[in-house]
Amino acid sequence: MDKKRLAINMSAQLLVFVINLGISFVLTGVIDSNISDGYGFIKTANDIVIWAQIVVSALNTMASRFITIQLHKNDNQGANEYFSSVFYANLMMAGIFLIPAVCVVLFLNQLLQVPGEILRDVQILWGFVFVNFFLSIITSVFGVTTYSLNRLELTSLATIASELSRVLLLFITYRFFPACLWYVGLGSVVATGIVAAANFRFTRRLLPQIHIRKGFFRWEKVRELISLGAWNSVTRLGQVLLDGLDTFIANVFISAGAMNSLAIAKQIPTMLSSLMGTVVGVFTPSITIAYARENRQELLDVIKSSNRIMIFMMSIPIAFVVAYGRAFFSLWMHWRSDQELLYRLAVLSMAVLFVSASIQVLYHVFIITKKVRVNSLVMVGSGAVTTAIVFALLQVTDLGLYAIAGVSTVIGLIRNLTFTPIYAARCLDLKWNYFYGDIGMGLVSIGCIWLLGVLSQLLFPIHSWAELFLVGCSTGVVALGVNFFIVLRRGEREMIFRKLKEKLGRG
Repeated sequence: MDKKRLAINMSAQLLVFVINLGISFVLTGVIDSNISDGYGFIKTANDIVIWAQIVVSALNTMASRFITIQLHKNDNQGANEYFSSVFYANLMMAGIFLIPAVCVVLFLNQLLQVPGEILRDVQILWGFVFVNFFLSIITSVFGVTTYSLNRLELTSLATIASELSRVLLLFITYRFFPACLWYVGLGSVVATGIVAAANFRFTRRLLPQIHIRKGFFRWEKVRELISLGAWNSVTRLGQVLLDGLDTFIANVFISAGAMNSLAIAKQIPTMLSSLMGTVVGVFTPSITIAYARENRQELLDVIKSSNRIMIFMMSIPIAFVVAYGRAFFSLWMHWRSDQELLYRLAVLSMAVLFVSASIQVLYHVFIITKKVRVNSLVMVGSGAVTTAIVFALLQVTDLGLYAIAGVSTVIGLIRNLTFTPIYAARCLDLKWNYFYGDIGMGLVSIGCIWLLGVLSQLLFPIHSWAELFLVGCSTGVVALGVNFFIVLRRGEREMIFRKLKEKLGRG
């Protein structure tokens, strides 16, 4: 594993995350304070698009694997056939989804409870969301280039440029024009277009042997990808049933206001999940390449390193949300009267990360070993159970939003504590409890850092953004020290001490 390349990729991906976090943090407050019950329609629009992505993922989730393996086997003919087949198949699927998308936008008020005064605004927003979806799937295959060559920092730099452009657009529109929801959709289209153009250029420059031509299109390649990727679609269906319908259910069964509260509460858990996916995404090219080379020891080293780095990075923000969440929501949403509800929903939605942060990379093991069927069935089964329990609780109890946010977390925790680590070990021919040490390490790390956060607030109560920043940063430094001894192995700690002594000696 190229550690220098890994560090570059990680830094670039984290910078993208920080930019996205800043956009979401500011934008949520601006929209909620200016457009009553409007923010929830942004998340719900993206959740509806996920249903279309379930079908698309049957083709695209396996594309990176097959193209990467063909390139590293120097099979340019095979790589060209997969590349062109994926591109033209995505183009056809975009055409198929066009009519349903138009119908959803036109008859949106019959699908959801939409306040009349913002109906047209929400329709335009959803129109842009669908345009963004079509653009992303048509150009998605060009993103394989940086993945296959483990040059993710290039895509990250393009993403940084696109997000800065989105920030500029949103600043101008919300600063100088009346607040509208559809600005967000327009910004997403602009950002996706910039990334797509950059990925196309990377493909032309880094893979000059790759060409998209009708002559390379092969129906058998499409069928091969779909036959394996269909199980990934089943997995995505399970994920949607677990938590992808939450705001939609809240709108239909409770109210638009309830949908808005849940969407705001899930901002932080969603961003943490995004960060988790970002970190894991840095490792997946190395995992795929190691598997293609049939280097078992390298494969296991990358997986274990990924788990440790995930714990080292994720345990701090996860624990901080639980410890400082009340203070954060009271400052962030100071004009709302349901700050305690927002905090509880956020913790409920995020609790599944206590375990999944330690083993998230294991889901990629199912893909590279082509053993996705069992995981897919477990995912869709747990999603179906979650949906059924939520519907039942909404009918017979007064739990409301707590049922919507809490049930998926409980089911997710059960799955990640039982099935996921055991089956991943089986796929790699390892002992069944091989990954449980990582789970225990993650729980200990989160618990210790949460305790630090609670103690810090007893000593220094928080009443302002400045106090939250100072207390959080001070505790964060101590938390890094805690993780230094809990997460890192002895050899890794000694190496860091040795490097520091060398630096200080030269100084």
